[in-house]
Amino acid sequence: MVLMEKRWSEEQIRHALEGLEGWRYDDGRIERVFEFATYADGVAFATRIFLLSEKQNHHPDAVCVLWKKVGVAYTTHDVGGVTERDLKAATMINLLYQRFTD
Repeated sequence: MVLMEKRWSEEQIRHALEGLEGWRYDDGRIERVFEFATYADGVAFATRIFLLSEKQNHHPDAVCVLWKKVGVAYTTHDVGGVTERDLKAATMINLLYQRFTD
């Protein structure tokens, strides 16, 4: 028997995001834009996000590589909203960004 994750309420999400730097809740998903010194740094960071998501078997809803910026968004399509897995992935990406920019 497979247990499905529960979709979090907007209140739960907003509370969790208080401790998650840079992320915001919008239109059923959480998202953040990361800034970089160069375009190449942003591409390298996006590649690391892709590798991390494969390892976790939980993929972003969107990853947008822009000029010196990378936008990332998460939602769990299976339940139609944000779950604990999305917030854990956002936490991991913040740690990745911190290590990347140190």
